[in-house]
Amino acid sequence: MTSNTTGGPTRRERMRAETVAEIKASARNQLQELGPSGISLRAVARDVGVTPAALYRYFASLDALLLEVCCDLYDELIAETRAAMDAAPPEAHLERMKAWVWAFRAWSVGNRREFELMISYPEGNSAMSICADPTYTGPEDLDPVTLKSMEHAQMCGRELAAFYKQTEGQGFEFGSVTVPPMSPGLEEELIESCSTMIIGERLPLSWVFAFTSAWVRVFGLVTMEAFGSLPVRDNIDEFYKAQIKSMLRDFGMEG
Repeated sequence: MTSNTTGGPTRRERMRAETVAEIKASARNQLQELGPSGISLRAVARDVGVTPAALYRYFASLDALLLEVCCDLYDELIAETRAAMDAAPPEAHLERMKAWVWAFRAWSVGNRREFELMISYPEGNSAMSICADPTYTGPEDLDPVTLKSMEHAQMCGRELAAFYKQTEGQGFEFGSVTVPPMSPGLEEELIESCSTMIIGERLPLSWVFAFTSAWVRVFGLVTMEAFGSLPVRDNIDEFYKAQIKSMLRDFGMEG
């Protein structure tokens, strides 16, 4: 057996990586054809040409496979979002935030089955519900999919934080954003959880509330469109753009 003196992957490692890629590609094909509930290890094994038992040498369970597929999907979403945001200069924080909004919608609606998996996995703890875990104390408490979801959200959130610093906290006209009376518990959750996990930095309550409200509205619109639940059918693009522009005006931004 020849030794690997170049520092690169060995032949065995390359073969394993190729098989893993085949397995994940097969799972994604099933996802696109049958939806998240239609993915099975037995069907993947048959498609790849290995026995079901052999598949467990690569993935310990279906959940382990779906976790990696989800992480790959987030990598795609993040890469496309970054490319869209980078069309604007680094200091143009509002334009970069807008680019995030449009890129999120374009990818999610263009990859509906993939998006369906991403918002429903891990089971019982939707990766995009990243403020929901009251036991969160740090990244080490979170699964890899949720960490990817945070990375995606914070691409937009950190632009908000940078804009806050750039304008010394005077960047938005909050006259239309009235922070309603709220309990100390909700204030704490917004600052400690949403600010940390969605934005990535601590900001004043009014900024966190405004951004979280906008994030929820964008996510709701995208989800309704992806699942065919919007109240319009023939003019969806125009409706979405009108909704987003209205939201931007609500928060003191031009559409």
